Amino acid sequence: MEYFRYSFYQFILFCSFFMLNIIFNHYVSDPFTSVDTIAILIGIPVVFLILLLQSKLYKRFDSIKMWKKIMISIPILIISISFVGYMGYMVFGFR
Repeated sequence: MEYFRYSFYQFILFCSFFMLNIIFNHYVSDPFTSVDTIAILIGIPVVFLILLLQSKLYKRFDSIKMWKKIMISIPILIISISFVGYMGYMVFGFR
């Protein structure tokens, strides 16, 4: 059950980072303007909030060895990339 919970948390973490990247990628573009600055200023606290939440949630997984965490995280990373890509294609119309 501990591995399943760790996998679920990893999935949520990876999906949130990918979705955040997709959303803010539209606002940060080549000619750097004030919109880009505002998007970055909004994105930085969101990333810090996610990392703060992650550090509090992951303290209970100290009993899992590091190599097992890595072996669990690799397939979850691939699954989350596929999930965010599918959701972006179906729901948001990203191509």
